[in-house]
Order: sequence, then structure tokens, then C-alpha cells
Amino acid sequence: MKIRITALAVLLILAAWGGLHLISQKTSSALQPGQTVLSVYTTGQATTPQMPLWKALADGTLKFTPDTHYWKNLDDLRGLLLAGKGDIWVGHVDGFAQAAMRGAPIQLVSVTGWKKFYLLSSRPRIRTFTDIRNLPEGTEIASTPPHSPGVAVLRALEKYGLPSFAYAPHEPKQLSLKVMQGKADLLLMPEPLVTVLLHKAPHLRVVASVEEEYGNLTGKPAMLPIAGIAVNTETLRHHPGLAETLEKALTAEEAPLLKNPTAGLNAMPEAFGEFIPRPLALASLKRDIVRVRSARESKEMILEYLNMLFPGRTTSTSGMLPETFFGAR
Repeated sequence: MKIRITALAVLLILAAWGGLHLISQKTSSALQPGQTVLSVYTTGQATTPQMPLWKALADGTLKFTPDTHYWKNLDDLRGLLLAGKGDIWVGHVDGFAQAAMRGAPIQLVSVTGWKKFYLLSSRPRIRTFTDIRNLPEGTEIASTPPHSPGVAVLRALEKYGLPSFAYAPHEPKQLSLKVMQGKADLLLMPEPLVTVLLHKAPHLRVVASVEEEYGNLTGKPAMLPIAGIAVNTETLRHHPGLAETLEKALTAEEAPLLKNPTAGLNAMPEAFGEFIPRPLALASLKRDIVRVRSARESKEMILEYLNMLFPGRTTSTSGMLPETFFGAR
């Protein structure tokens, strides 16, 4: 009895802490003899980066059965990548690159997340990005997730006139609580968390898109290769052609998803509703564009983006990011 009570207590603690991120979600359909099962590691706090994958699986374009797991934060994802745990990963391009530079068996297949980060505020005098630029040096901006790529992009924009702000990292739930307590009123966060927080705290408003302001200040496209889908190179040894099959299937889903993004949300496993309710996920798509590009064709943009995050460490001349990261020519 004591063991049962202890086990129940542990389960309750995990649920309260967000333990759903650690639960394996397997498909409910029975496996057919010889059917391929591949482990997919993803997050419950992303929409457009993974919608093409689930839609292709639902359409039958991809013919493997996913054994789905959820990573809980970027550090957790990096640990999985370095351990080579998983066959297919949905995550941040910078995390993939970091792991590859440290020898992880990873190949980026497609970039599927291009416009994610937003600045929000409830301060009456902050209405536009110009208001942000007029803030004094050292102004604190609360950011999420910890190690946010959005912070690195804003720091890179300092050479274009953006002040050097003090960025205070938080876990999503922690930042949400601070906002509700009135302890944070200037924020940097990604979609769909933006829409979720706006629903809880309607006194907040979106001030600016980081990617759009990056484009305005640099004169470059107002998008960045932030997230995507990668595959374990060890898996490719057992399933030759998987990367090419994935790339083709993901690319083919862009047009249908642009026409009917709801179909992409409907194709995602039911467990995603535990993280972000479907209506909020759908509302987030107003600010979160659908775009699918292969790693190879995105290489130049990826290197430029990564050099904002890891200055001088990722250029093709540095030799630190292996060419295999972008797949075979």
C-alpha cells in the first residue's frame, strides 16, 4: 500500500510539473507484420514546424508508424541528440547544429519554422518597435524559453541600432505566472505560446515580430530558419532513402497546409490538445507562417542565422559544422 501511495504521489507531481512532455505516445492502430516503426521526438509547444510531418503521415505519404515522445525543453532535446536517441526529431535548428558540431549523428532534412518570435507588452507607451528602440540600455525583457534563439537575434541587431537590453530567461509556465502577478510587462516569446498567454492575459498586446524587424533593419527577408525536422544518421544506415522521402513528403504538404491549415492541426496526435487547446493553436497560425524548405536550399540562410547565435563558429570555412548536416549533395 505504501508503495502504491508513493507511486501515485510521484505521478501527481509529474503531471503538475508538466510530465506529459515525458510520456511516450504510441499510435493506437495495431502494427502490421513487417511495418516500420520510427521514434519521433517532438514538443507539444509547436505547430507549424511539425504540421507537415503529421499531415504526411495522415495522408499515407510517409508509410512508417511513429512512436511519439515529447522533449520538455531545449536542454532535454540537446541531450537526446547527443545521445543519438530517436530516429526523427522536431526541434530548433540551432539545437540541431550545436549537437552536430559536437559529433551527434544528425542530418537536418527540412526547415519548417520561419516566423516564431514576438515582443509583447502591457506598457501604455510601448506600441511599436520604434518604442522598443527608444528604451534605455539595460531595460529588462523577460524571455522564454531559456536559451531562446530570439534573444540571440535581438543581440545581433544591436549593430543595427537596437539597444543592448537585459534579457531575463524563464520557463514558459514561470513567465506566465509572473505576467499574471503583474511582475513582467515586456516579453519576448514564440508562437504558439504568444497566443496562449494573450488568452490568459488580454491586457498584453503584440508589439512587434522579431523576424519582421530583422528584415526591416537588415534589408533581408523577414524570416529566419528557426525550426525544422531532422533525422538520425544512424537510422539512415538502416533505412536508406528515408531523408529524401521525408523531404519530398514534407515539401508536398506546404500547398495543402496553406490552403487549409486546420487539416494540419487535425492530423496531429490527440495528445497535443493536452499542451495547447486546438482553438488557440488555430488562432496562433495568424502569426506563424507555413513554409517548408529543404536544408540544402536553405543552407546559406541557416549559416547566416547560426552565425548570429554562435559568432564565427558555424561558417563553412570554420569546419565546425559538418557538411553532412545539410545532407548529401
